[in-house]
Amino acid sequence: MSSKLKICIAVAVTFILTASAGFYFTGLQSGGRLYRLEAVTSIIDSRYIGEFDREAAEDAAISAYVAAIGDPYAAYYNKSSSESFQNTVKGNYVGIGIEVYDNLAGDIVVLAAYNGSPAKRAGIKSGDVITAVDGVSFSAEKMADAVLLMKGANIENPVGTELTLTVRRGDENLDIAVTREEIDLYRIESSVVGDSILYLRYSGFSAESADNLGKLLSGAEDTYKGVILDLRENPGGDLDAAVDVCDMFLDDGLIMYTENKSGDRTEMRAKEGACKLPLAVLVNEGSASASEVVAGCIQARERGKIIGEKTYGKGVSQMIFKLGLEDNSEMVKITGYKNYRPDGIWLDEAVTPDIKVESEIEIDEYGNVTFGEPDEALMKAIEEISGR
Repeated sequence: MSSKLKICIAVAVTFILTASAGFYFTGLQSGGRLYRLEAVTSIIDSRYIGEFDREAAEDAAISAYVAAIGDPYAAYYNKSSSESFQNTVKGNYVGIGIEVYDNLAGDIVVLAAYNGSPAKRAGIKSGDVITAVDGVSFSAEKMADAVLLMKGANIENPVGTELTLTVRRGDENLDIAVTREEIDLYRIESSVVGDSILYLRYSGFSAESADNLGKLLSGAEDTYKGVILDLRENPGGDLDAAVDVCDMFLDDGLIMYTENKSGDRTEMRAKEGACKLPLAVLVNEGSASASEVVAGCIQARERGKIIGEKTYGKGVSQMIFKLGLEDNSEMVKITGYKNYRPDGIWLDEAVTPDIKVESEIEIDEYGNVTFGEPDEALMKAIEEISGR
């Protein structure tokens, strides 16, 4: 089975719509599907001799219902998990800096530990199966609860507190101590490489990081000879931010388009006033979702060279629906759109680089990811821009 079929990116996803779904719950008809759940609830309320937490039971029922639709990116967020999820989407939260997914075997699996994160420093690796947090066992159906515990949602000030992850790695079971910290997922690192070439390493996509990139590019044509945008190990983020990044390098024309369940097409187009410096974009298998929107657009529009390795291949976007309840804190996330490059290629097919160069990933003592020494892909990008 391919890794694509098994992987569900639980943090770095692409969102393009938030809506109210309150109208879904306006009434129940006898014999309908939801009537059966209400009937069971009525039986338990009237006949069960024990005590039970009705809200927890309802949360479990909704979670199971959403999980059963077969969408690997779908999720239900209750009152406690929705706030944590929204903070993660913004790019700043307290935690250990990992992405997890639930596989078909019902495990909680580490997709990646973020660059410079406490999890990366502690030695957490992609493919580790999390079996317990602080001695409490978890499986995939309780992944949201495990994530909350890792973030210290039950602690008044979790920054600096320690937790123990029990992970299965191959045939070994390991207890790994990790300290919670403030996590900044979507930072941009900038430097000058080669002969006055602006190098920008983009960790993820949020509205704030897109704004920061715009500031870095302001006046760049008067200072630099080209731009290298490094999207390696960038698992995605906000779709609007990815479109804004493309817009910074295009004067006009189509950036991408989406299609919904009905086949309705929504186009995102560039506006006038772009940076015209030569451009190269670095990618690898860890470049997914919004990263692929940028790389696919730049390649299709022949705006710059794509250098590195074939990307992950996540060509769908998720929709967030608020459930229309009293405090609007509960949400459902489902896949609602397919994402297409401007040349009509569905991004689920991934982006194949114009110039293939493998990157050797290394991790330093601070948990920062580097790409070998020398960095062959970066050197190739410098060569491409310098040779124009």
